[in-house]
Amino acid sequence: MMTLSLSSRPSVFGMNCPECGDLLFAPEWSEYEDEQHIIDLWSCANCGCHFETEALLPVARTVNDAATIKAFFPSLLVG
Repeated sequence: MMTLSLSSRPSVFGMNCPECGDLLFAPEWSEYEDEQHIIDLWSCANCGCHFETEALLPVARTVNDAATIKAFFPSLLVG
């Protein structure tokens, strides 16, 4: 049986299996639906549980402020 879970916390260390609690380091498969939604398929080698998680990412903002752009991308020309 496969379940869909909403990922409530991003983790550097992977995900815990919802059945046995074993630590899973990486999903078997990932699908990037758009710039905000990622679906991961996880499989636990310990108990055989398969499940999906959905990660919701924040919307990227465009920077149009000239001072901010100049601070991050200084001119490479030396006069």
